[in-house]
Amino acid sequence: MSPLSAPRGRRFRLKLTVTAVCLAVAGGIGAWLWIGSATDSGGCQKLLGDKRVRSALGAEYRSDLSCSALGTAVKHATMGATPATHSLQQARSMQNLLLAVDDEAGTGGRKVDPALAVPFAQALADYADDTDQILTSVNVDYIRADTSSTSPWQDRTGVHMAVSVDTVVHVVRAVSDSPEAYAAVRDAATRRIAADLAATPATAGKETLTLRAKLSGRVLGSLDGVAEKVTGSMGQTEARKWGEDVAARLSAHAPAPPAYGQDPAGHLIDAWKQELKGADATNALAQLEAQSMDLSRIWGKALGVDSGLQDTLAYGSRDTAASARSDAVDKLR
Repeated sequence: MSPLSAPRGRRFRLKLTVTAVCLAVAGGIGAWLWIGSATDSGGCQKLLGDKRVRSALGAEYRSDLSCSALGTAVKHATMGATPATHSLQQARSMQNLLLAVDDEAGTGGRKVDPALAVPFAQALADYADDTDQILTSVNVDYIRADTSSTSPWQDRTGVHMAVSVDTVVHVVRAVSDSPEAYAAVRDAATRRIAADLAATPATAGKETLTLRAKLSGRVLGSLDGVAEKVTGSMGQTEARKWGEDVAARLSAHAPAPPAYGQDPAGHLIDAWKQELKGADATNALAQLEAQSMDLSRIWGKALGVDSGLQDTLAYGSRDTAASARSDAVDKLR
């Protein structure tokens, strides 16, 4: 969000009409509210008092950082020059920050300050490979690392970090009052899922294809649960606007999808974005909730599998997403 600039003070002449005076007073109050809304809330001071945050930020840590400055420091500490590629120290910093935010925000009504929410979500989106594995909960390396002191770790595929499913869900909820923050996390998850689907050929067999569709449903269903909790705390109009904003961000830059054989992941992403962009804006939340089913349907069709298997993929993903959504809502009570 661009910083707002305070209007310059004006000198008023003595010979003012009563109407002009009233307008000036009203304008002064409006200016005060406008400036106040742009002023950092100071809501990150407790978080800055956490030793894990100090450790994560290293040389960039200061106890008096504003929330926006903290957001910048978080990105510097956790993201590298190459997207989704991290050093052990960067991954350790992200792990510490997730744990600190989880303890601060938890499942209650406390949310991450808007000035921190977007940069934090952008940093978390850079770890979509890890959050995907955490939310699907089938990779034994991540499950083991979450209950030991071995995280983060490095292997032949790169650097990884693990936290609990609860922590990921709690933190995503904490930043998601901002539709921009939520969209950043969901867009990264969509791209990660599309890459996994694209890497699974039709020759893998029904069981493997079905499992892959269900795993995508588990990730997207968890994010559906977060969206349900966010919008459940809003009025109907506000919730609709939040959904429209998220959908607009996710469907932006949606070109005609390339051929599946040419760019499988790009085909899945752009074909889904085209559908989202063409959907009724007033029904954006329902369209988002249908993403797991829609992606699996697009994937099955692109693979050229028979109609029965296409249905199995789509409905299996939908049912798994519904279960994951329910689990996420329970974690956020």
